[in-house]
Amino acid sequence: MRNHLLLFVAAGTLMLSSCTNPGKKSTTENPASEASTSEASSENIKLEFSGTENFTIKNPKLKVSLYGADEKLADAPATLITEKEYEQKSVPFTIDLPVPKDAESKINPKPTGPAKYYVTISWDSDGNGKADEKGDLFIDYDKRFPNVKLSSEPQKIYLKVLK
Repeated sequence: MRNHLLLFVAAGTLMLSSCTNPGKKSTTENPASEASTSEASSENIKLEFSGTENFTIKNPKLKVSLYGADEKLADAPATLITEKEYEQKSVPFTIDLPVPKDAESKINPKPTGPAKYYVTISWDSDGNGKADEKGDLFIDYDKRFPNVKLSSEPQKIYLKVLK
């Protein structure tokens, strides 16, 4: 139930962000070409995970996933582009997430304009055998939605303990 609620919140945020930026239509060609250029030249995105709390990590294994969607389609589901497992024993940490060069071509339905990308994590950090539940580390959507660009520049993702 909680996972469905979080997915609903994420979808709502994506819908709102696409509705609140109508003025960007005049520059749609530039972001699309920038995304294509970054995809062609980048095989990894650098993600810096941090948080304001002191975290206790009993299970260091986490999964980071990259999703993509058409920026102009608010009701279309996002497509899983790639995911990878990591081991981390403390926060903050930085990872390099491999991204396929044809990431935009994997998005279904095919984007008619620029593609939008975001990351998620799945982590049973408290070691109770169940990921993404109370007590686990989770992305802090209240602080910032985890949108990312397909570039080699470091990008911040904020974490908090799920309560």
